[in-house]
Amino acid sequence: MADLHRIRPAEAADVAFLAEVTIAATRAQGRLPADFDEATWQTGFEEWSRESIDDPATDLYVVEVGNRSVGRLRVSRTADAVELNGIQLHPDVQNRGIGTAIITDLKDEAARRGVPLRLHVERDNPDARRLYDRLGFVKIGEDGAEDVLRWSKDVEQNRIWNAEVAERYDTPGTGAFADDVLGPTVERLAELAGTGHALEFAIGTGRVAVPLSERGVPVSGIELSTAMLEQLRTKADEDTIPVVAGDMATARVPGEFTLVYLVYNTIANLLTQEEQVACFRNAARHLSPGGRFVIELWVPELRRLPPGTPATVGVADPGYILLDTYDVLRQHVVSHHFHFGEGTEAQLFRTPHRYIWPAELDLMAQLAGFTLESRHADWTGSPFTADSPSHVSVYRLPTA
Repeated sequence: MADLHRIRPAEAADVAFLAEVTIAATRAQGRLPADFDEATWQTGFEEWSRESIDDPATDLYVVEVGNRSVGRLRVSRTADAVELNGIQLHPDVQNRGIGTAIITDLKDEAARRGVPLRLHVERDNPDARRLYDRLGFVKIGEDGAEDVLRWSKDVEQNRIWNAEVAERYDTPGTGAFADDVLGPTVERLAELAGTGHALEFAIGTGRVAVPLSERGVPVSGIELSTAMLEQLRTKADEDTIPVVAGDMATARVPGEFTLVYLVYNTIANLLTQEEQVACFRNAARHLSPGGRFVIELWVPELRRLPPGTPATVGVADPGYILLDTYDVLRQHVVSHHFHFGEGTEAQLFRTPHRYIWPAELDLMAQLAGFTLESRHADWTGSPFTADSPSHVSVYRLPTA
């Protein structure tokens, strides 16, 4: 977990510190030239910092931990992008997750606005490049001695849910594809859809949509991952199950529906509260009066999290281990899926989530005009209790 930090707008009194921390960070990386004239450089950098503070197109910040100034952050915001112009942290607070947390916040901002996050990184700065690679940035060009990198939500989702993942996602007859799992799910959704049409947010490879369609319910979908959609198309064509490629929090599907549904914890793939609320509002936009929005979601397992221990083991089978690491400040959890083969062969697949308490989910529903109609522990209608690991919640719009 990252050290607690905050950022505040830089002031004229900060310009000397901003120069000092930039030099300290660059020196620690061994990237200062042998003929570096520190005094001349600092004078020019302080003047440039003053200009940045006065520039309405740029936001210059000081990063603080406790009462101590430890870093510099410069960001530009336009209608088309969020630009990370520079981030430097003092060497004695590096490798504590602060930089990752700041960049993650900027990614969240870019995702909320529906724009990319861009930055430049020097080619002689491999440490920074490794960080940006790990955070999902891709190279889109070059600018002199720098590479131009870009992160966007669609690129991130296609990186996580890629062709390799899509190919091994379906496990017919077992796990989430077992008859005793799919049967009750499809039966309940068909009952809720009635004689109307159903819309699945994050339809994926069609685990639920295909059997629901075969059950006689007209199904449409929204999906952000190109690879998952291609896998769905091996089972059902566009005429059978039409799908709009896009973000379930914003994409619009033609038509009107009696049911919108989100299964298998997928609303948690939206990593900010704002996006999750937007998802509810998008569901409401698609529904006819009295229509229902159904969410299947796990209950956060924080009671299993001992103080000072940031992870829980969800599954520990001979060929598979699931480890969840928590950031309780941001309500984020990363699921680490370890698959083991012969000998020392192993594969790691990570999925990030934002967990939601049932009460918070109900408030999101209220903001979008829904009321809670029912909540059960599973698709068969088992009672939901304090010990239930997950729930199926049905929200409904007013009939008038």
